[in-house]
Amino acid sequence: MSYTNNPTSIKAGTGITVTPIVGTGANTITISSSGAQIVAVRIAVATPVAVVTTDDVVSVEVPGPVAVAVTLPAGVTGQVFNIKDGLGLAAPATPITITPAAGTIDGAATATIDAPYGSLTLVYSGVEWKIL
Repeated sequence: MSYTNNPTSIKAGTGITVTPIVGTGANTITISSSGAQIVAVRIAVATPVAVVTTDDVVSVEVPGPVAVAVTLPAGVTGQVFNIKDGLGLAAPATPITITPAAGTIDGAATATIDAPYGSLTLVYSGVEWKIL
């Protein structure tokens, strides 16, 4: 199948450009985006916190200071979650403890945020959650 001189083979959406759209340069295609990436941010105000698949960022804002339990859902390869101490109340005595529904986080049963305003970004590798 040839895409040469066929500008309808690839259609760009809002904020996306595809070049070239015609001519002999069509064998090399550049796709770029100028649009902003929008992520879902959820404010969690009670413990325990169950992260759901539609979350991107969970800001833990449980009044306290108190220890907070966060549970990750079953992983899907490439899925990323950001967990943040939104109030700055995390400390060694009152940590935010993140536990996966199944498996491990970097080989451990849990991961902990124990510094004020700390955060962890976790990605599921297909085998376990990885801290980035």
